[in-house]
Amino acid sequence: MKIFLKLFSCFSLIAFIVAFSFFSCTKNNVNDNVVGGRGGGDTDGGGNGGVVINNSDIQAIRDVQYGLNKDITGNNVPLVLDVYLYKKATANQKFPLVLFAHGGGFLSGDKSEAASLMLDFVKAGFVGISINYRLNTSVDPSTNVCLIDGKTTNISTYVAVQDIKAALRFMVANAEKYHVDVSKIFLSGNSAGAISVLNTQYATQEDFNSLLPDVMPILGGLNNADNDLTNTYTISGVAANSGCLLSTKYIKSANLIPTIFFHGDQDPVIPIDSGRTYSCINTQFVYGSRTLYKEVTDLGGTAVLHIDPAGGHLSYPEDFITGNEICFFKSVLDGTAQSGTYTGTDSSCK
Repeated sequence: MKIFLKLFSCFSLIAFIVAFSFFSCTKNNVNDNVVGGRGGGDTDGGGNGGVVINNSDIQAIRDVQYGLNKDITGNNVPLVLDVYLYKKATANQKFPLVLFAHGGGFLSGDKSEAASLMLDFVKAGFVGISINYRLNTSVDPSTNVCLIDGKTTNISTYVAVQDIKAALRFMVANAEKYHVDVSKIFLSGNSAGAISVLNTQYATQEDFNSLLPDVMPILGGLNNADNDLTNTYTISGVAANSGCLLSTKYIKSANLIPTIFFHGDQDPVIPIDSGRTYSCINTQFVYGSRTLYKEVTDLGGTAVLHIDPAGGHLSYPEDFITGNEICFFKSVLDGTAQSGTYTGTDSSCK
């Protein structure tokens, strides 16, 4: 445990992102009906027979525990998620699943920030889950971001990936209860969440072991943390808003899946091409959305890249991102997804 705490002691990863991440900490009761959100009911194409789903038809099941693990102080903490689904679904109705990982620089953020986008996903014919993953709450967010230790960045990502994988195992194990089509699973994330979902698909245990040789003995494996479930799954597509990877070599022909990227061309936190985070001289060197898009498409994969020419970090509005993600995921499901680069407010939804 001393080694575990030491690994996190200097952790102040991406504190600057907190300023760009807006979220609500309001909790609702389990099994309440979601109200509010954007617009009315939409006719879906995601697997529920073309029914019109209104907000009153959507159920939010709050604080479902998917795992248990130690936080950075060594205390066991429950890991929870919110499930959003069509409450009138019949026993034999199954829907694609989308998991959302919030932003916040691995220092803050909460699953509740995804409430409105989850409404849109359910209205479009998906089951949505927004998860809480382990954060570092012991660091002063005002710490100089240029003094970040790269090792702590990698540890944070590793822990988040463990939690995402545990949440997916939980949802597959409970697919019947939540009306999930386990053959159709998608990931979405903002900022730190985007980093996490990209690594969930593209980084392997071996990749992390090379970065953190002592991580597995201390924190356990990527695929066996948080719970004892052994359910397997395949991810169908990923959406990443202002995300990055440590290496383009993580992306290989064998692990290519359709991926949609959103990024501001002037992002000072995570460069759209490649460079140091926060534009510092000694922080981690990362590869942003434009470089990752090229890597996926050069290998023959399908990818979409949205670029906001004057945009900074997390510059695209939520409704634009959600609408294009839904459209992209549906095109993956019906086999019509195509690669392309789009500038400004040009939609990739054709």
